[in-house]
Amino acid sequence: MQVRFGRLIAAVASAILALFASPAHAEPAMWVVKDADSTIYLLGTIHVVKPGMNWRSDKIEAAFAASDEYWMEATENGDMDLVRDLIIKHGYDRARPLSSKLNGDDWARVKSAAKTAGLPISTVERMRPWLAMLALGFKPANKDEGYDFIQGVDRSLEAAARGARKTVKTFETLEQQMQIFSALPEESEVALLVESLDEIASQKDNVSGMIDAWMAGDIAALEAKTVELKARAPELYDVAFVRRNMDWCDQIAGIMKGAGTSFVAVGAGHMVGDQGVPALLAERGFTVVPY
Repeated sequence: MQVRFGRLIAAVASAILALFASPAHAEPAMWVVKDADSTIYLLGTIHVVKPGMNWRSDKIEAAFAASDEYWMEATENGDMDLVRDLIIKHGYDRARPLSSKLNGDDWARVKSAAKTAGLPISTVERMRPWLAMLALGFKPANKDEGYDFIQGVDRSLEAAARGARKTVKTFETLEQQMQIFSALPEESEVALLVESLDEIASQKDNVSGMIDAWMAGDIAALEAKTVELKARAPELYDVAFVRRNMDWCDQIAGIMKGAGTSFVAVGAGHMVGDQGVPALLAERGFTVVPY
């Protein structure tokens, strides 16, 4: 299997926010958290972009240049062997093939989706349902339109931060991210895979407008997509968004106890709604305003 899951959460985010158009003027939504001696810029990102897509607004550039450290969800830092080993550990089930966990009709749909994605069915057979969901959903969104995980916003900013000798920090590890899925009950994994099969064929139509929303800073449109996920898969939404947002806010509160300027870039779905990072920080008494 070609390893294309440098950060597994990226695949979830790409399914929600995969991007297929680009407005002329980019102004992604940002927030700033301040106290007497600390400033934290918050940017909601997309994890896959099309090469040449100009997403770097003047605000992003100015905030990034002013920051001493860069925070992101997680990074493999070029260690693809680690990524492969973690995928095998948390995403493969060699004892029970995927086909044994699905009914005949759903397995037929998986085989069709695998063919569309260009994934060998023998590889998909060894995957746990959560990994199959990500693999089958991510590949079609990526291959036809040229969207590239390597060029994703958070990863591009990581490269820029390292090049500028900024401190790079992460909120969690890659293994913690994979455990978000691997810790789900098997029935939940299977349900998510089956639900995703309905969306894979029409994925491009479902997400074609989201690039415009992100580039224009249309928070309402981004929030609507997150609310849709919450309604469709509340258990996944809780573990993939709510719990992580709360943990990140704990860590951001720790940053605010110090001094200096930090730049935080995490998936856009984590920034919107009443359980998004800006809202949760405001609930804790921090001054959070649009930037």
